[in-house]
Amino acid sequence: MKATLCAFLWLSLSCGLVHPTLAADFRSTAAKDGRVLVILSGEVVEGDTDTLKAAIKSANDVGKLVANIRLNSDGGNLLEGVKLADAVRFAKISTNVGNNATCASACFLIFAAGHTKFANYTARIGVHGASDKTGSETVQSGAATVSMARVAKDLGVPPAIIGRMVVTPPSEMVWLSPQDLQSMGVTMVGKPAQIPQIAAEPPASRQTLDEPIQLVPGGAQASRTVPTWNEVVEKATSLSASQNNGKPNFARFCEPERKTCTSAVTFTFRNGKEGFLKIVEDLNGKTIRRETCELNEFKDVRTCLNWDNGTSHRDMKNTKGEWHQVSD
Repeated sequence: MKATLCAFLWLSLSCGLVHPTLAADFRSTAAKDGRVLVILSGEVVEGDTDTLKAAIKSANDVGKLVANIRLNSDGGNLLEGVKLADAVRFAKISTNVGNNATCASACFLIFAAGHTKFANYTARIGVHGASDKTGSETVQSGAATVSMARVAKDLGVPPAIIGRMVVTPPSEMVWLSPQDLQSMGVTMVGKPAQIPQIAAEPPASRQTLDEPIQLVPGGAQASRTVPTWNEVVEKATSLSASQNNGKPNFARFCEPERKTCTSAVTFTFRNGKEGFLKIVEDLNGKTIRRETCELNEFKDVRTCLNWDNGTSHRDMKNTKGEWHQVSD
């Protein structure tokens, strides 16, 4: 964890949706068993780790232990969130997201650091990529997202959740399901929402993904049954993990001549052909294109669908391994 922290020391990044939030409020209260409960609510800001350490010291000075930290935060300063996670893990404190509470972005790392982790069925726990102070995606925020993923991995977060964190823009959020949370060792408390359960898909269909041309994005052809981009990313990430021994196959590369960088997750479609989802960013880290693509059996021709406008195109690979568009 400490080595990972060094990667953030020159950054002052946020990891939360851009909206007004209050600075984190720390309160300590005595639990029934005499141990101390710390409550953190509001935005994670610089100095919060010192506040937590002071609360731990105050409890220790009177012979008590801080056993649990209750979280309710939309996120905030990423570096501070990582430092708080480090302090929580070192002190072996349990983490808890209570009834109707939220823990997202930087807060998620704190939650994941818990010695034991508890979440109410009504809680909202979410992940996405990092942004700069203005909420923008930049080259630096992209690097911070990668480092954040490494921290999450070090905390034992499953690859499928890390994958969704990496490919979700900071302007969006992926909310984790009770099943997602249980996959990372979280104990669910309270009562599940009393709503009809959707019938599970047959096992075979869980390991496949429809061809990209059927994944119609928003537009004239869209309907209520069309999945969102985040839903497709989640399914592709889970599928990729199931096809690669539990670890999604992610790739990222930059093309200086085009001043773009591309992040992608690859998988195999139901028809046996290889495919991938990709996000293309400009030099400033702004998303300029989101696509689903399918490769032919020789992997030298690909058909891609632009998720945002519904247009498709075909690319062909030349003898140098470079892709060139050959049709609209």
